[in-house]
Amino acid sequence: MRSSFTDPPARIESAAVVRPIAGEIVSGDDAFILEIERGTLAAIVDVLGHGEEANALAIRIRAFLTGLGSDALVDVLSRLHRECRGSRGAAVGLCFVEAATGRLRFSGIGNTVFRRFGEVETRLVSRDGTVGGTMRTPVEETLQLSDGDVIVMNTDGVDSHFPASAYPRLRTDRARTVAATIVYRFGKSHDDASCIVLRYQR
Repeated sequence: MRSSFTDPPARIESAAVVRPIAGEIVSGDDAFILEIERGTLAAIVDVLGHGEEANALAIRIRAFLTGLGSDALVDVLSRLHRECRGSRGAAVGLCFVEAATGRLRFSGIGNTVFRRFGEVETRLVSRDGTVGGTMRTPVEETLQLSDGDVIVMNTDGVDSHFPASAYPRLRTDRARTVAATIVYRFGKSHDDASCIVLRYQR
């Protein structure tokens, strides 16, 4: 009698934290995670400006992306660009992780930041422009994740140049703790700030 063994499925631990600029109750930033077919979609949004009007557009963008529920990142950004024409515009970063393979895809427009912390630290780059305004054609970049890799996506309300040595427990703390620590330790008080953390575990 033959027995077959398969590896247990990979697990993606995720969290998102958003904090408004000092003096405001709501944020023009947004950060959220969707579990869709085949994997996890993460979206980070930084609407131009602050306060209620910026927040209203951030809510509209979340509704549009959630309604699509698609991992065709370049197409999604292009469609969102058309949806937001005539608005104040936003920077948007989209990331999709295929749980079964650990393959990650990223596409971003504007001042969104993508960093991988692991045995190798990697940055992926958003294209210049503003979704809903003037933007370059989106492109998609890919990474192969390894066990224990931590993905950090944040808006420019967070200092994107902090070294891993400034947060030694980044790779071991829970995802929610990491996201909150980054926002409240490295966030800028004069801007909205948001962060998404994804930890890939085999």
